[in-house]
Amino acid sequence: MSLDVVVGLQRGDEGKGRFVDLVAKDYAIIARGNGGSNAGHTVMPDTLEPLALHQVPSGISRPGKLNVIGNGVYVDPRRLVDELADVRAAGFKVSPENLLISDAAHLVLPHHIGLDGLRENSLKAQGSTRSGIAYVAADKYLREGVRLENAWLPKILRERATDGLRSLNEQLPASKRKSPVEINEIVEHWLETVETLKPYLADTVEIINNKLNEGEAVLAEGAQAFWLDVNHGMYPSVTSSSTTVAGLLDGLGVSAKHLGKITGVAKSVKSHVGSGPFVTEITDETLANNVRGSFGLADSEYGATTSRPRRIGYPDLVELRNAIRINGIDELALSKLDHVPRYGKTVKAATSYTYKGQERLTAPTSALALAECTPNYKTYPTWTHDISEMHDFANLPPEAAAFVKMFEDELKIPVTKIGVGPSRSQVIQRPGER
Repeated sequence: MSLDVVVGLQRGDEGKGRFVDLVAKDYAIIARGNGGSNAGHTVMPDTLEPLALHQVPSGISRPGKLNVIGNGVYVDPRRLVDELADVRAAGFKVSPENLLISDAAHLVLPHHIGLDGLRENSLKAQGSTRSGIAYVAADKYLREGVRLENAWLPKILRERATDGLRSLNEQLPASKRKSPVEINEIVEHWLETVETLKPYLADTVEIINNKLNEGEAVLAEGAQAFWLDVNHGMYPSVTSSSTTVAGLLDGLGVSAKHLGKITGVAKSVKSHVGSGPFVTEITDETLANNVRGSFGLADSEYGATTSRPRRIGYPDLVELRNAIRINGIDELALSKLDHVPRYGKTVKAATSYTYKGQERLTAPTSALALAECTPNYKTYPTWTHDISEMHDFANLPPEAAAFVKMFEDELKIPVTKIGVGPSRSQVIQRPGER
């Protein structure tokens, strides 16, 4: 069997978690290989409340499946322990039988989060989730990072965490500095948290590759999305890991020879959290609010990690072409088709950009260049029928079917899964052949 992949094609929040949850039953292992607690995936198991996940793979609600946090993930032990408690509170079992963590994954230390907060409160703010990801990544590539394998060396962990907090303390205003006693309490609590993760630690690279060689199917779940990729995204408005298929292979330790089906996830409604250029952004806040939906709903446009309202735009086929090209996408999963009528009687979709006086079908790959692009739109009619309980593509209103076909015609790949609501059952599944 092969390693199938699900990746986001836009700027995150596409609904990757719900599509991973949908197909997880068909795989022995569901594995995360990039990102950290800055990534939010929400799944909606039938008859249950939304389950918000950040570091735990989206297969955790499927009995009998092994979920793996790979070596490419930045692990925040305190937030992970809280997340595991939330999963258990939702009625799902968590043990080393269904969750393993790579002992080669890098640890987010307390001072990483503090440094992130300092930057976000300064003129250098980047709109991050304040999760410490940039700083743990910096330590990793400076070869000064601490990995989970150090859980068996608490003396080293204590020294690194203490030194980091002392250094952070020197950068804080006097009124916010911690006393030596307070620093020690923070470090000891952090160490206790790391200790609780030791039963879950394993050589996940060997486990995944052994399963593949035994003929088992593995699903790699991408965190965040293509346009946040540190190498190919809208730099510098990106994250601190590779969000592409290649990045996932590296983050899980799997050869490209195992690659199977690659599914790209995109939203019918375009959104973005944080800073950075947004070519199709809607500046009419009344319309943006209407598309965004009400805060607190499982499928409203607010960040799963930050709860910040997402910036809203029109569908953008130009950015999607870049993501499809780099990732080698075989099929498209399209979420939130039911939200398209929120745009009004018609919806615009960008099918090309104008950049420096020239029309282009793909987007330039930097924030500076994207800021100079203007979208060229085509307009499509929306519909008034409620499609949230439809399960057959043939039953969709003609306008909805035409909207989906527009993605296929423009992107030259089939749309095989269509989300028409947030729950596991609200998906239209189609054959891959067109």
